[in-house]
Amino acid sequence: MPSHFFVFNAPPFSLTKETLYSTEDSIKVEGMFIKAISDAFFLSNEFRKSLDLYYCTTHKSKPYTVTFNGANLRYLGPNFFSAAHLLLRAINHIIDPTSKSGKLTPGLNIFEGSYEWILEKHIKDNCLKLIRTEMVSDNHQRKICKSNLFLFGFDNINLPETYGKVSLGPMDIDEQVILTNYNLEMKEK
Repeated sequence: MPSHFFVFNAPPFSLTKETLYSTEDSIKVEGMFIKAISDAFFLSNEFRKSLDLYYCTTHKSKPYTVTFNGANLRYLGPNFFSAAHLLLRAINHIIDPTSKSGKLTPGLNIFEGSYEWILEKHIKDNCLKLIRTEMVSDNHQRKICKSNLFLFGFDNINLPETYGKVSLGPMDIDEQVILTNYNLEMKEK
């Protein structure tokens, strides 16, 4: 099974255990990215071991990348709270790596730095930037099927000209991930 890589340009960490269980909209934007983690890994109720996900964000103005390696990842279920708890572990690890609540689980790693190192690592991959616009790109299914690195949330960031660009319409990040997965699944059948 071919490997796929999803890269999320997520908003700064604002997630805490208290905000996670509050009824407020305190993590509304970040919540879409958190939901997209589970949506990325659970395809037709099967866990995608062939996926690596990079969650690029900041904490106290410092850039971090949380990596989810599908082949080794444990404790991720198909729901929002499962993904949120893994991110809470990552936040706690950044704050205090020696704490019990900051212990990283298998398949979850943290790197200090922004998304640039990911682009360098995957320079030879077929990269596709998914952007949010009112119009749907022509041939988006074919472009998705030809790619193996997908960038979500990079709408306003200039990337190399060699990167493809596609719009699935005015969709939120979690919906973009689901539709991308659907197209990849159709290709694999």
